[in-house]
Amino acid sequence: MDNSLSDIIRILSTTGIGPRRSLDLFQKFGSLQNIFSAQPRHLIEVPGITQKIAQAILTPLDADLLAGQEKLLEKFDVKLITLWDTTYPELLKQIYDPPIVLFCRGDIELLNSQSIGIVGTRTPTSYGKEIAEEFSFELAKRGFSLVSGAARGVDTVIHQGALRAKGKTIAVLGNGIDRIYPAENRDLYHKIGTKGLLISEFLMGSKPDAQNFPRRNRIISGLSAGTVVIEAAEKSGSLITAYYALDQNREVFAVPGNIKSRQSHGTHSLIRQGAKLVESVDDVLEELGDKYHLGTSHGQQQLNISTDPKETAILKHLSSTDAVHIDALASLSGQTTFALLGTLLPMEMKGLVLQLPGKYFKQK
Repeated sequence: MDNSLSDIIRILSTTGIGPRRSLDLFQKFGSLQNIFSAQPRHLIEVPGITQKIAQAILTPLDADLLAGQEKLLEKFDVKLITLWDTTYPELLKQIYDPPIVLFCRGDIELLNSQSIGIVGTRTPTSYGKEIAEEFSFELAKRGFSLVSGAARGVDTVIHQGALRAKGKTIAVLGNGIDRIYPAENRDLYHKIGTKGLLISEFLMGSKPDAQNFPRRNRIISGLSAGTVVIEAAEKSGSLITAYYALDQNREVFAVPGNIKSRQSHGTHSLIRQGAKLVESVDDVLEELGDKYHLGTSHGQQQLNISTDPKETAILKHLSSTDAVHIDALASLSGQTTFALLGTLLPMEMKGLVLQLPGKYFKQK
């Protein structure tokens, strides 16, 4: 499907429009061009589109923004892969809120390769680094593309291990591809851009803002047949990636660690909740099967865990009879959809809420 660069930049830069709403708009109007020529009364028929957002949609694209994006795309040799392109990764299409555009630098054939995500703490112990090196090297040697987030810590070790094995790796960024974060990974960025693949759903020039990383995490899990967590604290971004993987019906693996180390608390929590305990690469491959089909988590245990204040606030807006759409719940709770998902998914694992088709939730 032919969508012009200006239309793509326009939808990405419109305030109040994320991946899911962009997709809903596209499904209603059939093309980006039709969205921008629609009447406001028709735009607000789409769930989550208010009068204010409709007005933002119809605001013309800033010519300087478009020119700046074009210049950066050319300078950094970045290709755009849209949701409607044949090269768009099939696994990623299956998630609830796939990015409508991927900014790519490197080998785009990796988008549809057999991939496994590996994530973990930014402050790994020597044990965590050793396990990350072993798993990344062995899986890369066996032909898997390793997907991680290019952050310091475990992510960095994963990418380095794959490259050391002369394998392939995909770095999913929480910023524009032209920005390097963290700064000490400059050389690694260049190596991945040459021998692997850098991808982002964010406009060129986008800063690594905190709210970008939950969105980044759903892409890591969405690209992968399974996600391995190596060392994660109790409230870790790696756990958000694992919860997204569960929500996407993908396998979640957790490497056990030292019970006295805070970096093990998150991985041990995942194991208690049904993630597969893995001690070797063979454990991962055994679960995925010879053909690496998607699997489902085995017997997730429901835990009677007390809710934290965020969970309590969400439960106030839910009942056991009437389901609430996630966009409406986000509005009621004053959170973004992505931040809300990071709370709802562990609540679902605890047995506090029930998710229904179409991203509706109610108390369980």
